[in-house]
Amino acid sequence: MSLNCTAALLPHHQKKPTLAVRPRPKKSLTNGVDPGTLTTYSYTFMENNNRRPSRPVMASGPPNYKVILCGEYGVGKSSIFRRFMNDTFTMETGKKSTVGLDQSSQLFKINGMDVKMSLWDTGGMERMSFIGSSYYRGANAALLCYSVLNKDTFTILSQYILDIVMNAEGAKIFLCGNMADCDGDDKVTEADIENFIRECGDVLSGVYSISCKENEGVYDMFKDMARVLHEEAMGRMTLRKELHVIRPGETPEDTNHHKKKCCSS
Repeated sequence: MSLNCTAALLPHHQKKPTLAVRPRPKKSLTNGVDPGTLTTYSYTFMENNNRRPSRPVMASGPPNYKVILCGEYGVGKSSIFRRFMNDTFTMETGKKSTVGLDQSSQLFKINGMDVKMSLWDTGGMERMSFIGSSYYRGANAALLCYSVLNKDTFTILSQYILDIVMNAEGAKIFLCGNMADCDGDDKVTEADIENFIRECGDVLSGVYSISCKENEGVYDMFKDMARVLHEEAMGRMTLRKELHVIRPGETPEDTNHHKKKCCSS
């Protein structure tokens, strides 16, 4: 007797209900957002940041902070990554996109303590659905990169901010302008940067101007990022220790009575 026949002979209360399986919708990242609406997303970012703050990985060794590179193709993210990894610069005759995922870690001395920063780069593929979620997952910070010589790579950063807020909950966001040593007709001005910062509200945790070619400001940028991440994480850890924790089944009154009893003995 086939399986279908056997199921038909079972009592009604023993039949398993038929489940309607709905296909899971494909996750897609928003590809367009008006920079003027960034103030709205700044509130979402602050709510996420308060709900799940970035913190160091509690494991053996120094605290480790994951930082992801975000930005358009050709802004020099790979050059920034190479400066971070081994302090080198490669002059390329043509644009060459990073293939796959690059990751490197460096130690920084912050307030007398070793702090590890892990930098991740996908060459712009972070906006692809097949790699985006794993790239953003667990990120403590994102470094938004643009070319000082190309305003298009600057104005599109509002889309990346939305992606970060949606996919890397609680991550700090830093802004980095590369190729600061060069001049051009389409150069991003100080007024452009000030307007962008004003539109972002409290989203940005740091703004930097660097030159990978001349090695200007790169190390100082990463060290300052490590300082911001580590000091905030340590501050939150101190705050959690200072907060009074109520055990299950206790009320604040019971705990206060227990404290008074201990002090009186």
